[in-house]
Amino acid sequence: MIRQEFSRVDPKRRAILDHRQKQFAAPAFQNVEYKHRLNFYATPPTADITLEQFEQWAIDRLRVLAELEACSFRNKSPAETATHMKPLLDKYLPLSSSTSGSTALQAERQKDHYSHFILRLAFASTEDLRRRFSRVESMLFRLRFQADDARERMAFVEGLNLDWETVGDEERREFAEELRAAGGGYPKRIEEESYFKVDWERVPELVESRRVFLKAGKAYVPGREQLSMVVAEFTSRLDKALELTSRALPRLDEDDRLTPILTHLSQNFTTPDANYSSSSTALPGADISARNIDTLSSSFPLCMQN
Repeated sequence: MIRQEFSRVDPKRRAILDHRQKQFAAPAFQNVEYKHRLNFYATPPTADITLEQFEQWAIDRLRVLAELEACSFRNKSPAETATHMKPLLDKYLPLSSSTSGSTALQAERQKDHYSHFILRLAFASTEDLRRRFSRVESMLFRLRFQADDARERMAFVEGLNLDWETVGDEERREFAEELRAAGGGYPKRIEEESYFKVDWERVPELVESRRVFLKAGKAYVPGREQLSMVVAEFTSRLDKALELTSRALPRLDEDDRLTPILTHLSQNFTTPDANYSSSSTALPGADISARNIDTLSSSFPLCMQN
């Protein structure tokens, strides 16, 4: 038998032996360099920010999301929404392109990154908040994706390493008629369009509108529909991340400084007419609450105004 010449660590002491190493160890991530304007928010931030930044950045993003949801309730078209949201985005959540040469580029992207994760913490507690947060964040991502520079957008998508299978020439010729029919007769020459093959569950929007050919559980998506594919992937990943965040919330140590802020943020996003929306009018069909009673009172009959 081989005798090992080392002493065993007492199990009672084992857990506290490396307390100094853990306390003074460098974090795995600190300040992040943001290469792209767009973000899938896959990596949580770990650098330090002030409590004032924590609160203000979250409020600024909430203003944008609340107004974006308001546009949806008013049935604004994508073009109308983009026009309406541009000044708000420039004011509260600006994101300059990589070619702009802006000195505030990294600071803008840091604010966007951190504010997303702050609100993710605030809105992960209930299923309703998770669903609404995922919906408006996906709307914001779609808006930014459409407005992004074509080269930057392509570089961002290539960096995602998405599991898309390219449809080969032989397969395109085999299903040429079906692909053309799904595209409403476009393209006339099937060789002029590139196609990707993905699980149909990943592009529900395209399946619902019958814009893709389905075969053996796969959706054949034309390259021009890349936006829908990327947004669907963004939503899918965010939904999973929110679910994981909700499970981790009970295990987090409560912070007397942050908990009231997160609670306040979530409470101000519980109805479609959120306090942080810049609109001065309540939305049709929205629930009546103490927050919007003053606005609605102007439409009350005289007997109700006293």
